[in-house]
Amino acid sequence: MNTIVIIGGDAAGMSAASKIKREMKESDVIVYERGEHISFSACGMPYWIGGTIESDEDLLVLTPEVARNIRGIDVRMRHEVTAINRAEKTVDVRNLDTGEIARQAYDKLVIATGASAVRPPIPGMYRPGVFTLRALSDSQRIYAYMAATEPQTAVVIGGGYIGVEMAEALIDRGLEVHIVEMLPQIMPNFDADMVDEVTEHLREKGVQLHLNVGSDGVSEVDGRLAVGLGEQEAIVANLVLVSVGVRPNSQLAAEAGLALGSSRAIRVDDHMRTDDPDIYAAGDCVEHHHIVLGEDVWIPLAPSANKGGRIAGENISGSDTSFPGILGTAVVKVFDYTMSVTGLTERGAIESGKFGANGEFVGSAAISAYDKAHYWPGAEKIKAKLVIDKRDGHILGAQLVGKAGVNKRIDIIATAITAGLTVDQLGLLDLSYAPPYSPVYDPVQVAANVVMKQVG
Repeated sequence: MNTIVIIGGDAAGMSAASKIKREMKESDVIVYERGEHISFSACGMPYWIGGTIESDEDLLVLTPEVARNIRGIDVRMRHEVTAINRAEKTVDVRNLDTGEIARQAYDKLVIATGASAVRPPIPGMYRPGVFTLRALSDSQRIYAYMAATEPQTAVVIGGGYIGVEMAEALIDRGLEVHIVEMLPQIMPNFDADMVDEVTEHLREKGVQLHLNVGSDGVSEVDGRLAVGLGEQEAIVANLVLVSVGVRPNSQLAAEAGLALGSSRAIRVDDHMRTDDPDIYAAGDCVEHHHIVLGEDVWIPLAPSANKGGRIAGENISGSDTSFPGILGTAVVKVFDYTMSVTGLTERGAIESGKFGANGEFVGSAAISAYDKAHYWPGAEKIKAKLVIDKRDGHILGAQLVGKAGVNKRIDIIATAITAGLTVDQLGLLDLSYAPPYSPVYDPVQVAANVVMKQVG
C-alpha cells in the first residue's frame, strides 16, 4: 500500500488528498494540519466579520470528520511536521496537544504549508487587540474580541485587498475606521490612475485614509491602542488589524534542502514537483510560472492553490497533468465598487525590463464606457485599462473598475491573454450583446480598439 503524506490541510493539501484518494482508493493518505480547521474559505472571512455571512460555519468547505468518514482521508489535526528526512523518506511530527513526537514514513510527500501574515518589525504588534487575518481562527478571535469589547474605532494598517475588505466589514459593524497605508495609494496591485474613484468612494463611506505614511508602532494609552504615525498625531483605537502582506511558509522545505525561488517560495515544475522526485508542493508556499513574464513568480491566490493541489494529486496518482501558469487574476469588492486585475499593470510591465530597458515598448489606454446600453435603467460606467506590447499588440494585462459588470469582463481578458490573442483580435471577439447586458461595443472592446492605435 502506498503511503502519501500531506503537510497542510487547507485548499491545496485537501485538494491533493481528495484527488489521490479518489484515484488510488487503496492508498493510505495522511494529512497533518497544525491548525484548528481544514478547507475553509479565507476569502469569506471579512464578510462574516461584517455580518453579510451569518455563521463562520458557512465558511467551512470540509470538516475533518467528513474527510475521515466519507472520503477516507486520515486527517490529524494539531499535528505539526517539524522535519523532512529525505534520505530515509520520513517526516517528524509533533502532536501539539501532547507534545509527543513521532516519525512517519512516506512514499510520496506533498508540502502544502501555505503562507503566514506578516507583522512588521515595529513595537506593539502582539498587544491584545492587535490582529492579523489569515486563518479562520484569526477571524474567530477578531469576532469574539469585538463581541466582548464592543470597539468604537479601528485602524487597519495596510490598504491592499484584505485591508479594504476589512475596512468595509468594520464600517458595516458601525465602527469608525482608519486605513494607514505607507504608499501614496490604496490597492498597490493596481496602477495609480485606476484607484482614484475608489479612493474617493472609501472616503464617502466614512473610511479615513492616511496615505503615504507608515506606522512606527502601537502603544497603550488609557486602556486603548495608539497607532503611531511618525511625526503625525497618533490614532487612538480599540482594535488594530495588521494587513501588510503575507510570506510563504517555506522554512520546512528549505531546511530539507529543497530549492526555493527568488521570492523564497518553493520552486516546482509544471507537474508541481520539487527538485526531489518524491516530493511535491502546492498552494501559497510555491511559485508558479507567469504566462506574460515567462518566469516563476509568487502570487498567492486561492484558485491556483486549489488547482495546484489537484494537479499534484493527479500526478502522484499516475497522470501526466501540467499546470498552465498564472496571470494573478483577482477581483475585490470595495463597498459599491468592484476592482479587478489580470496580468501586468502598466507600472509592473515597465519595471519588469522585459519590454524595453525603460519600458518603451509598453503601451496602455484607459477608457470609460457603460456596462449596458447607455439608455438602460441603472447603466453604470466601467473604467477599463489595457496594457500591451506595442511591438506586436500582445496583451500584457488589464484592470477594470466600476459598480457593475466588472468581474466577468476581466475573465474575458485573462482568457485572451492565455490564448495568446493580440489586442486587435480581442477587439473583434464575437461577444454577446443585448441592451440589458452590454453595449454593442463592450467596454473591453472599446479599450482594445483605442490602445490598438499604438501598435506598430
